[in-house]
Amino acid sequence: MASNYYSAQIKQCLEFGTRNQSRHLKTIHGHVIKTLPCPETILHNKIIHAYAKLRNTTYARRVFDEIPQPNLYSWNSLLMAYSQSGHHLSEMERTFKKLPERDGVSWNLLISGYSLSGLVGEAVKAYNTMMKEGSLTRVSVMTMLKLCSDNGHVGLGKQVHLQVVKRGFESYLLVGSALMDMYAKGGFINDAKTVFYGLEDRNTVMYNSLMGGLLASGMVEDAKKLFRGMEKDSVSWTAMIKGLAQNGLEKEAIEYFREMKMEGVAMDQFTFGSVLPACGGLGAVEEGKKIHGCVIRTNFQDNVYVGSALVDMYCKCKCLDHAKAVFDGLREKNVVSWTAMVVGYGQSGRGEEAVRMFLEMQRSGVEPDHYTLGQAISACANIASLEEGSQFHGKAVTSGFIHYVIVSNSLVTLYGKCGNIDDSAKLFDEMSFRDEVSWTAMVSAYAQFGRAIEAIDLFDRMVQHGLKPDGVTLTGVISACSRAGLVEKGQRYFELMTNEYGIVPSNGHYSCMIDLFSRSGRLEEAMSFINGMPFPPDAIGWITLLSACRNKGNLEIGKRAAESLIELDPHHPAGYTLLLSIYASKGKWDCVAQLRREMRENKVRKEPGQSWIKWKGKLHSFSADDESSPYLDQIYAKLEELNEKIIDDGYKPDTSFVQHDVEEAVKIKMLNYHSERLAIAFGLIFVPSDLPIRVGKNLRVCVDCHIATKHISRVTGREIIVRDAVRFHRFKDGTCSCGDFW
Repeated sequence: MASNYYSAQIKQCLEFGTRNQSRHLKTIHGHVIKTLPCPETILHNKIIHAYAKLRNTTYARRVFDEIPQPNLYSWNSLLMAYSQSGHHLSEMERTFKKLPERDGVSWNLLISGYSLSGLVGEAVKAYNTMMKEGSLTRVSVMTMLKLCSDNGHVGLGKQVHLQVVKRGFESYLLVGSALMDMYAKGGFINDAKTVFYGLEDRNTVMYNSLMGGLLASGMVEDAKKLFRGMEKDSVSWTAMIKGLAQNGLEKEAIEYFREMKMEGVAMDQFTFGSVLPACGGLGAVEEGKKIHGCVIRTNFQDNVYVGSALVDMYCKCKCLDHAKAVFDGLREKNVVSWTAMVVGYGQSGRGEEAVRMFLEMQRSGVEPDHYTLGQAISACANIASLEEGSQFHGKAVTSGFIHYVIVSNSLVTLYGKCGNIDDSAKLFDEMSFRDEVSWTAMVSAYAQFGRAIEAIDLFDRMVQHGLKPDGVTLTGVISACSRAGLVEKGQRYFELMTNEYGIVPSNGHYSCMIDLFSRSGRLEEAMSFINGMPFPPDAIGWITLLSACRNKGNLEIGKRAAESLIELDPHHPAGYTLLLSIYASKGKWDCVAQLRREMRENKVRKEPGQSWIKWKGKLHSFSADDESSPYLDQIYAKLEELNEKIIDDGYKPDTSFVQHDVEEAVKIKMLNYHSERLAIAFGLIFVPSDLPIRVGKNLRVCVDCHIATKHISRVTGREIIVRDAVRFHRFKDGTCSCGDFW
């Protein structure tokens, strides 16, 4: 009687999935020890089997060792514990060898253990030995088919299929279902259909499996036809919604969700987890909010899977405050929910918050996966945060994630955007596998740094490797040509974009071409190119031309570009400020005054120049004539010292672009306290001499500051890296990496 009671208790513990199952089972086990001095073998077996189900190998072994005469069921239960644990292979093999006798269950457990550990070869060896010994069963075949399905080994699955036919197992529903699932998941839809329609009895599971295969193969209409004619359950609807969304048919996915709801079909976490990405893909936040309400009404708001999908949906819809509110309300957060927030912040231009979120994730005890780490590094790249990015690089090495291409690509981009072009190239060369993103990241890094020859050579190597460049790659290589003055070569790449690669040029590509002509002083050709464009340039295109007109002193084309920019965006300050510089350089102070009046009337404010430098985890920002820094006296003293040294080195101030009609001495003084010079002075004071000084700037470096910084690098012997709004400048020994072409 006692044995039956405890057997029922164990069964209930496993079937009802009570909380703290392991603790509950141990309590039952404790009562058995106290009340039954010599439990029957059958009760011992049930306890071992229960511990095996809960993957508690230690207790399963302990109970097994207490059995005076274990039978085959006892041995198989212990073998099951090791087989299902996924990390006790040696114990599993030793137990299997010690078995006094073996049946089909023993072999199936051995094969399953190898399969769970990804040891396909060992599983196949065991399967072949089992066949030789004549122990093959339907369960063995199903186990092997699942292994083939999970690992994509359709060729091996076909060999198993031959055994199925030979043994006469093909008429069994569960074997047929496993066969069809293997073919469907492997993309062999015709084979899956043959198996499906060859079975007399078909259940909903099989219909769902075939439908999933059709959707995965892009055969949407066939899937719809099958769906309409089958008996549907919640899994069927969910599979359809998920498949439509994955095929880019998000609107239809949402329609099917609505229909499912109207039909009164029960929804679960997988249903919500399938439809919410469709809302995110469309940016359909209002629809997403309605589904959020449905989640709350069905009490799934605390489900971590659904919560993560909600966070991701709001992030993709750019509703980060809603995403954060859902995230903060989750009782349990997993790597998916944390990653959604990291990606959301990173892709919305809030890189600092993305990095903070990643660090908070680690402090909470949730370990990031390779995708999360790659996204965190990308966030560092977008804000040029070398300090945190380098720390994450260390994390990538120690965790082994460095070998994942998404992580390596992010690191290549990081070092490229932070001006460490040599580190970027080293990482690229060390990658064991490179995809299109890898090559594009390196091409863009070289282009940003003005190393046009390397960028062009790398682009050509990419094509030779059989990889097809995309629009971003072409932007990089044309920009490289622009920055090196290689106009004809840049034109050739632009023509290849449409003629060879079938890429329709975007506004960004046309802006690159305008830049290509403008930087080389071929302003008439730039205007001719603009007149031949299928649509007018955007603001960036006109600003590019206008900047070149300022640098080349071309008032006529500059006025046309400024007027076009102001017409396109009357409140964009660049149209006014760049034209102001041209007027000032020509001494047309009446025109300067008139343009300033127009700016006041139109309430246009010039963006103030700002520069920054990060030191010891703190960002120090500066603007012209800045008096907020606590180090002001030291910085000004350093600037006075530098001015004397660079004048002795041959520096002559270029005041032609100062936009104020004042004495020359006043103009020179104004130049001396530009924001980048304040930041450089700070760096010379605090950054150790063996480290480069890294400065960021929100605008393009002015001509005079560029000249001055070259001299500063020579007289101080320091390497200075300035990242302005356009490109990197690496100043060293009196020269700049841009070759004075920016």
